[in-house]
Amino acid sequence: MTNKHFEQIGWIGFILIIGAYLFVTLKFLDVSSTTYHLMNLSGALCMAVNAKHKEAKPLFWLNVVWSLIAVIGLIQNK
Repeated sequence: MTNKHFEQIGWIGFILIIGAYLFVTLKFLDVSSTTYHLMNLSGALCMAVNAKHKEAKPLFWLNVVWSLIAVIGLIQNK
């Protein structure tokens, strides 16, 4: 993959995470909804891929933890 692909993956992650927060703020989604957690999980994984490629360790680990929190939310929804 090229740098452009990793950049696009990062932007997709950004849009998913910010979109999830916006939708909760506007009350389009509930904070405990599966959609909210899936948006956060997908977004954080995309951001982690981008951060790993850029060797941005703090951002990488932030998004690994963000992903784990989203997984916990999904498990609680079962």
